[in-house]
Amino acid sequence: MSKQSDFLTWPKIFGLYFFCFLSISVYAQSPEPIRIIVPTAAEGSTDQLARILGSGLEEQGFGRVLVENMPGKSGSIAADYVARAKPDARTLLIGTPSSHSIAKALSTNNGSALPYDPINSFSLIVCFAQAPYIFVVGPAGPSSFEQFLVNAKANPGILKYSSTGVGGPHHLIAEYLFSNVGLKLHHIPAAGGARAIELVSNNEVQAMMPASILALPKVKTGQIKALAVTGDQRLKALPNLLTFSELGVPLNLVSWYGLMAPAGISKEQSERLANAIKIILQSPSEKQKLIDLGINTMDERGKNFEKIITQETEIWEAVVNKINLSGK
Repeated sequence: MSKQSDFLTWPKIFGLYFFCFLSISVYAQSPEPIRIIVPTAAEGSTDQLARILGSGLEEQGFGRVLVENMPGKSGSIAADYVARAKPDARTLLIGTPSSHSIAKALSTNNGSALPYDPINSFSLIVCFAQAPYIFVVGPAGPSSFEQFLVNAKANPGILKYSSTGVGGPHHLIAEYLFSNVGLKLHHIPAAGGARAIELVSNNEVQAMMPASILALPKVKTGQIKALAVTGDQRLKALPNLLTFSELGVPLNLVSWYGLMAPAGISKEQSERLANAIKIILQSPSEKQKLIDLGINTMDERGKNFEKIITQETEIWEAVVNKINLSGK
């Protein structure tokens, strides 16, 4: 980087920190903690990111931050809870495709109505991260996706796969993949991502499609094997892992993670939180940690965040229709 670009960049960074410092004092003065509601069980990918954000917000002086897990109905219980909360920017949600795009797709498919609007019931603060899904098998499983296909087709109706629940992203994307390659596996829903991965590592099921943040730590310790990854590029953490596109299977769906509040918080409150999240994720320690987990950071706010949800909903509606899942 040139000296001139350094001169231009550092005032911007200082300005962002200074803005956050001035505005954070409002949060720190409140006796009420900030609550980050996680729509999944503890130790899953969304839970891990929520705890990174919670710790970072505390370090920045936002006061006490509690992370609360509220799993159920593929994230809609947590989303509904936050949508109905007081719009004071102290009750926050880690939104995901499950709680928003997929929930909307399932409700449209089965003719029911969600108790909240995925967009209008929330203040969309920032979509801050994106992660691909990884197809994984147990440590004694096949070493390539092609071998898995051969084994599965030779044993129709015998193999099993796990997910975090019916209608969740791990379930839907696996079914979508299997429908595209002509496979039929038995679905075994588990209570949370950690348990679903454990079923694979113990060979109680033969496969799973978790997000990279959930899979990579287990892959690196040899507890599971990674055979392919979604998205249009390979993972920096696993550069030899082929994408599904390279294997001739079009599968570019990825998971996203966003911070939301009940509709009605002020623009200033939203900007304070979004700027703070940006600082947290740009710190060298967290940046490397996220790379190691296959996470790409983002900074999509307001209308840009809304566009992500809208476009993803259309994609997941097509997936739900293709695999004929009603969500019941």
